[in-house]
Amino acid sequence: MGSQAISAIAARSVPSLLNARAWRFALILGVAPNLAMLLVLPFYVAARPLSPLLYVFAGPLALRARPALSYLLFPLIAVADLSLVAMAAFHLPFGTAIQSMRYMASLDLTSSVFYLVVLGFFVANGVAIACLVNRNRQALQGAMVLPAVLVAIGVASFEHHINRPFLKQPAQSFESAFSINNFDAAAIADGGRNVLFVMVEGLGALSNPAHAAILSHRLQPALDTGRYKLSSGLSNFEGSTTGAESRELCGQWGDHTDYLDRTAYDCLPAALADRGYRTISYHGFSQRMFERETWYPRIGFQELHFLESLTRTDDRFRRRCGSVFAGLCDKDVADAIRDRLTEQPAERKFLYWLTLNSHIPYVRKQEGELKCGSDAAAIASTQVCELTELWADVFDSVATIAKDPALPPTDIFIVGDHTTPLWNRAAAAHFTPRKVQWYLLRDNRGVSDRG
Repeated sequence: MGSQAISAIAARSVPSLLNARAWRFALILGVAPNLAMLLVLPFYVAARPLSPLLYVFAGPLALRARPALSYLLFPLIAVADLSLVAMAAFHLPFGTAIQSMRYMASLDLTSSVFYLVVLGFFVANGVAIACLVNRNRQALQGAMVLPAVLVAIGVASFEHHINRPFLKQPAQSFESAFSINNFDAAAIADGGRNVLFVMVEGLGALSNPAHAAILSHRLQPALDTGRYKLSSGLSNFEGSTTGAESRELCGQWGDHTDYLDRTAYDCLPAALADRGYRTISYHGFSQRMFERETWYPRIGFQELHFLESLTRTDDRFRRRCGSVFAGLCDKDVADAIRDRLTEQPAERKFLYWLTLNSHIPYVRKQEGELKCGSDAAAIASTQVCELTELWADVFDSVATIAKDPALPPTDIFIVGDHTTPLWNRAAAAHFTPRKVQWYLLRDNRGVSDRG
């Protein structure tokens, strides 16, 4: 192509980029859909790397179709926008997030006022954009899309820059609570003690030492027995809860989709089962969520206890806790775990408990000791305070298990799955980015103390 031809194309393109029609399109579909989110950006963390472009690319489609289609198309784009925000908040990889849509029937989204308000906000924004497009339909016909694309990219880049401290970063070096403490199958079996491994939903790393001490102090009753030494620290994480399960139970980054192809995997529960341990799992939600009934046995769990089986076999599980993720109450599950660990004391056990009730959106504890929301609150951020109160209940339950005289020698891990998924910027600032907390109660009794 000659220089004259290139000059002619440039001469035609520059006016197209600068004309009023193109920039009206950019204003309506590149700026307007994102205006509300930009206004709340100083207060809320919402990762939207693709969303601004979705509205832009929906514009030409809406202009080619009947006006009524806009009132369906843009609210659907808004719901996709919200879904992408939620995916980022809960650290779900894109492929896993798409696959997870099948589990929506297990959730009660209507039980959360917060979720309903946010959904309504996004849908209303989509309707407003549809109104704008239809009102300016004639003026937008044939407009060049490139300026709107550039504006949308600029919006996404600006949001990313502001939210960067809270967003997922490139994969970190692998580590886990087990690897940091040199707990592998051989070391556990050589020690001969039970292991209770508690994965706490949403437990990030509280950055204020006084706030973190609220949790560690809950383990003091166990330390008072003289049977344990407490250590704690931080570790890297990747992904959502099933990513944390891959990290701790299988010693690698990944998620549940990595354990669905074969019938057996070389993971910690399987290695311990081979060494004579009874491997047991407890979770107070449905076994169908993330196909845990399928891949838990494949990584080596011999006993599975989920909502379905526990409610069928034990009358203590009549009550429910939580809202959107309504399931068994962590306190009730802890009582069952205590019974399972103290029965048949000569049997060596590896017991894994995935907690539930601190899953966001959570149900706050009434009249809690931390006095959340009052002038005397232990943590000024009400949301962080209320979550800490739920986590503290889990720590109380662990301490109760640990100090039971009937408990055989047992090492106890408490580990966060992923950093706490908070949209409120002030609340999210209470946590160390990209880290989770772990605690280890190492039992100083020998196997000869086993009953």
